[in-house]
Amino acid sequence: MHSKSLNSRYLIKNLFVLFFIFSAGITSAQQKQFNLESTTPIIPELLVDEYAADTTAHAFYIYEEGFSEIINTHEIFVKTNYQAKIKILDKEGFNEGNISIYAQQYSDYGDEIKNIEAATYNYEDGRLVKTALNENDIHIENERGYNLVKFTFPAMKPGSVLVYSYDKFSRNTYHFDNWFFQTNIPKKVSKFTEKIPGNYEYYTVKIGSHDMETSEPKIVKRCFAVRGAGNMAECLQRTYTMNDIPAFKEEKYLTSRMNFLNRLDYELLQIHQLDGTTTRLTKTWEDVDLEVKGDANLGRQLRRDNLVDDMLPAEIKSNSDKLEKAKEIYHFVQDNYTWNGDYQIYTDMNLKDLIKQKTGNVSALNVMLHNLLDAEGYEVYPVLAATRARGLPSRLHPSMGDYNYLFVMAMIDGKRYLLDATDKQLDFGRLPYRALNGYARKMDFKKGSEWIDIVPTDYSSVYYTDSLKVNADGTSEGISKQILKGYHALNYRNAIKGKSASEIFSNVADPTDHADATDVETVNLNEVEENLEITYTLQNKSQKINDMIYLNPFNFQFFTSNPFVNDRRTYPIDFGYKDAYMYASVIEIPENYSVVDLPEQKAIQMSGGGATLVFSTKQQDEHQINIQCRLSFKQALYGPEYYDAIKRFFNEIMEVQEKSVIVLKENS
Repeated sequence: MHSKSLNSRYLIKNLFVLFFIFSAGITSAQQKQFNLESTTPIIPELLVDEYAADTTAHAFYIYEEGFSEIINTHEIFVKTNYQAKIKILDKEGFNEGNISIYAQQYSDYGDEIKNIEAATYNYEDGRLVKTALNENDIHIENERGYNLVKFTFPAMKPGSVLVYSYDKFSRNTYHFDNWFFQTNIPKKVSKFTEKIPGNYEYYTVKIGSHDMETSEPKIVKRCFAVRGAGNMAECLQRTYTMNDIPAFKEEKYLTSRMNFLNRLDYELLQIHQLDGTTTRLTKTWEDVDLEVKGDANLGRQLRRDNLVDDMLPAEIKSNSDKLEKAKEIYHFVQDNYTWNGDYQIYTDMNLKDLIKQKTGNVSALNVMLHNLLDAEGYEVYPVLAATRARGLPSRLHPSMGDYNYLFVMAMIDGKRYLLDATDKQLDFGRLPYRALNGYARKMDFKKGSEWIDIVPTDYSSVYYTDSLKVNADGTSEGISKQILKGYHALNYRNAIKGKSASEIFSNVADPTDHADATDVETVNLNEVEENLEITYTLQNKSQKINDMIYLNPFNFQFFTSNPFVNDRRTYPIDFGYKDAYMYASVIEIPENYSVVDLPEQKAIQMSGGGATLVFSTKQQDEHQINIQCRLSFKQALYGPEYYDAIKRFFNEIMEVQEKSVIVLKENS
């Protein structure tokens, strides 16, 4: 027994040693697969044919590094050295070899891109082969406000490793050099080092949810020459690193990717001068209030009530009902002036031009609305905002570059109304979808500006009521009436203007495959304060097979597909508004037919209670079936932790829409 026990222990010990050696070998092999310390390529990188962390990737960054510092030669620059090493996995990844380097241009100066080096590395005949970029293949494209320095890597093929570097010199020290860890393809390692003189004070914010390693700051002696000082100044240097960064995959119901991309943003707060004074660059909201009020364009135009004194028709001015009068003023601007599609706030803008030309940018139309309401004695305020595509403005301190939009807030009989006259199909008190970006800044030049929420509190809804008669040949006919409220009405009004009946049915209404319409009638198409009603005369295709009729009771779809397809989502699902759908159908079955089967009834509540789906079927008598489906999203915004639940919930919606079948059998 003792000998066997020793032998067993010896065997176990040796197995453990072998396992440890084997595991260490695997770890060592994995580490040698990539050089994660620099952009120097190694042969194992050329042999990789898949990115294990994301097998759908067509290319990925093996290593990326940036180093930014403020230097003082004859002028003060932010100098950034950028280096990257990219692996191409297949032909669909070739686009990553088309490089565009962004260079901001200002009125009298611009960023400079220098020292571009690039090469493609391939594995050929057992060795690493380098093909360098020809300098003549680098070109510059001029765009409004910036240049793009562009080139394409030579000799690309699946398996290639692309390496490039360049230096950027920028006189814009305000944003230092914002660093993007995340992009549309994955990255193994992204590393950024900042070196900032001690007299420059930046506000630095990390955006995104991915883990980041931050080195301890170190002091670098004699790193920055200060004009007028005998000695060189000290700098503070720090390195930020992210590993295994997933690709940012955009899906529907996203405001702006800029709200969620993993990155570092910089904003210069102040510079401490040698004489002991401080130059403050970042404003307070009190500063901004004064700046907007005194602005030669926006501020001045907001005070020009005299231009609109005699503009309103007498029947509007004489209306004693405050709310109805406000609606009439709002629709007066909508009907008589047209938005030209421009968003700018701080641009040349003159109400005289708007009055003469009948068209203008967002600020012009909504300042006109503001001034008309103000002249009639309403409590009204301009609101600085950012569109959904622009990204959320910072709440911590004002950054005026965050704002590209302006609308109006009016207080009427103690109730708040948010108004925007740019969309002619928009009802009073509703903002365009593009402006539903969470919050905005109400400008009150007497009491001071403040934040306001801009999430709609009401439900936008679609109600379908079908009355359908099924014929013995499996065809069906009847009426489908739809009542649309809120953003659904707005979207439909914008979509169906100028379209024929067949185009409305085929291109806007989302009918199911078996549904067809012979006529379409609209009610309240131009009365935007009323619900939009659309009635379809249905003449549906046969759903009969042999002596059985297989009838899908849905003639229209809530959704044509599940918009959520990613494995995970790290940013919120932002619908913009609360949503409700209802489908009610009364179905008359043909003579000499009986019901064999009805769809399964469902009552589903999404985890967390944020959405509900109720689907019920009932045979009223031998000639009639009643179908009801109710769907509601109780929130406008769902955090990323709801992603799996909401994706499963949409699968249930699609299942009800597509696979609900009533089975009718011809009586023998």
